[in-house]
Amino acid sequence: MRLLGWLLVRIPHRWLMAAGAALGALLWGLGIRRKVVLDNLRLAFPEKTEEERRTIARSTYRNLGQIVPDFLRVPALPKAELERIFVYDGWDAYERARALGKGVIACTAHFGNFDLLAAAHTLRGVPITMISRQMGKSGANDLWRSARKRAGVEDLVVGKGNVLQAATRSLKAGRTLGYVIDQNQPGRSAIFPTFFGVPAATAPTPALLARRTGAAVVFCLSVPLGDGRHQVIIEGPLSPPDTGDRDRDALLFMQDLNDRLERWVRAFPDRWYWLHRRWKRRGDAPVAAPAALTPEDAAR
Repeated sequence: MRLLGWLLVRIPHRWLMAAGAALGALLWGLGIRRKVVLDNLRLAFPEKTEEERRTIARSTYRNLGQIVPDFLRVPALPKAELERIFVYDGWDAYERARALGKGVIACTAHFGNFDLLAAAHTLRGVPITMISRQMGKSGANDLWRSARKRAGVEDLVVGKGNVLQAATRSLKAGRTLGYVIDQNQPGRSAIFPTFFGVPAATAPTPALLARRTGAAVVFCLSVPLGDGRHQVIIEGPLSPPDTGDRDRDALLFMQDLNDRLERWVRAFPDRWYWLHRRWKRRGDAPVAAPAALTPEDAAR
C-alpha cells in the first residue's frame, strides 16, 4: 500500500484522472449496476428526459472511477500539497462545534470522495473515527481499509446493535465521529425522512447520539473543483430539536440533514453514488415535511 501511494503521487494527476475516467466508462459499458442507477435517477428526477438521466449516469461512473486513485494517493502527499488541494468553506463551523466540548458528529454522505474528506480532516489534525458495518472478505475491502488506516482514519467495524455504544466511546475519547447518513437502514430501528420526496429508511443514530451525549453535529461534503482541488463544505453546528417526543425529534433532525444533502445533489447530481439502493425500504412511517430553503441556501 505504501509503495502504491508513492507511485501514484509520482504520476501526473491528469493521467490518473484519465485512467479513472476510463475505468468508470468501462464499468458503465459493462452494465455494472446500470439498471439500479437509472431506476434511482428516474425516481429522483422524473422531470428530466431519459437522455438527461443517462448523461448524469455516465458522468457518475466517470467520477467514481476517478475517486479511487485520488483517495489512494492522499496519505503519500506532502503537507504543502494537501494544503493546496483542500479549500475550506465553513471551517469556523467545525471550530464552533468542537469548542462546545462535547464531541463532534460529522454527518456526510456518499457524495464526491467522502473517504478523501475523512482523510483530509485527519491530516489537518482532527482525529476521525468512521464506524462501518462488517463487509465480506475481499481484496478491494482490505485495500480500502488499509488506505483509511494510513490516512489516520480510525475504522471501527461494529456488529448489529453496537453502533451507539461504539460511537459514544469514540466521542468521549475526544474523537470526531464521521457518519454516513444516506445508507439504507435495515430493521425496526429505521425512520423514514424523505429524500427527493420519497421516504428512505434511515438510521436515527446522529440524532440519538447528539441527544445522549450533547455532541454537536456538523454537515460536511467534499465538492471537486475540477482542477485537482476539493472544496470542503461544513455547515453547522446543528442540534436536534428537544420537544420531548424523541421519535419525532429524530425524524425532524434527520429530515433536515437529508434536505441539506438533497440540495447539494441537485446542484451536482453526478457526484452522488446512484449505484446504491437508497430507496430499498420506504415503509409507511410518518413523513416530515421538507425543510424550507433559507435565503442563503437559495442563493447557492
